[in-house]
Amino acid sequence: MMKKQLIKIIAPLFALLIITSLIVFPAPVTAKATTDQEKATDFMKKMLPVDLSKYTINIRSDSTLEGFPLGDSNRKIHNILYELTSENSKVHIGFAFEKGVMTSCFLSELEGQAITNKQYTNALDAARDFLERYQVYANMDSSNLIAMLNNVDVTKDSTIIIGNTKLDIKSTYIGEKDQTSFIWSHVINGADYPIGVGLTFDKDGTFMDMGDSRTLYTLGDTSINVSLEQAIDIAIEHLQSYSYEMPDGSIVKDFKVNKNTVMAELVVGPVDFVDYVLRPYWDVRLYLDEPAPGSVFGITVFIWANTGEIISYGNMASGGINYPNNTNHANNTATPPNSNTLIVGIVIVAVIAVVTAGILVTKKKQK
Repeated sequence: MMKKQLIKIIAPLFALLIITSLIVFPAPVTAKATTDQEKATDFMKKMLPVDLSKYTINIRSDSTLEGFPLGDSNRKIHNILYELTSENSKVHIGFAFEKGVMTSCFLSELEGQAITNKQYTNALDAARDFLERYQVYANMDSSNLIAMLNNVDVTKDSTIIIGNTKLDIKSTYIGEKDQTSFIWSHVINGADYPIGVGLTFDKDGTFMDMGDSRTLYTLGDTSINVSLEQAIDIAIEHLQSYSYEMPDGSIVKDFKVNKNTVMAELVVGPVDFVDYVLRPYWDVRLYLDEPAPGSVFGITVFIWANTGEIISYGNMASGGINYPNNTNHANNTATPPNSNTLIVGIVIVAVIAVVTAGILVTKKKQK
């Protein structure tokens, strides 16, 4: 429920965050960027229903985000923003690349409407046509995704699961436009894997954005041998070995947990972004009987669902979740995984990270 509420809160900011991130964080074009620019240009020509002959096309910004705040020094996200202008229309088309893979694309109308070379009657027809063309363009079979669009009602939110594939259809109102999102993801052993495709169109079938992570991530061990109850028991049992250090050097330990308020959720993520391998783990939240030093009101414990091994601990404090340098820390050999239950989650997290980095860089230059 918490993640669904967060997605509803974040969704209205999605388009604005993407545009802001790509404008505020410019960087020089590199040799690698040229390759991504060629991919982006090719995608615009072959996949987007925009009449490029009617526009003057310029690169508005080219940026690469790496290290902080992405959570791993080896992770890099390359963003390219194109500005298309004509006498009565101006649009931005943005792309994100990771590991040489185009993970997302969006189109934003700034002035007038986008000049298109193909019209649709509704979002459903646009989604089906896009997937049919995209599976040829990307050389990836999407027939199962296309089949799930049969006999669906896009006027209301719904979820369809066939085999290991889940389709979420969501309607939103952003920027004075009714939009419909189609989000396909994997479901294995009850866990949502953020490997799939996401598409968004307005009610008239105008392209808004897309995402595809199918070639970015791979699946690791998907087995779940630890139940929710066992995960909670493991978290509480090993809490006695966890402690953290305050700025004055004092050690905080011996936490007392309110067992009636413990929360646990099965989520999926990579242990890091070096190999981009997804595995299920338990996110256990242990709320304390009374706040600990540092305004810590709870402890998070991440536990692999296949082995029961503790990945890491973290502090829940008034300022957010903090992952300190711990002492007497059992199995603290990995950083907490990033959990994304929906494909759009990946894009939103990346966009927020770019915005943050852009603000930091801007402030630094002003000094």
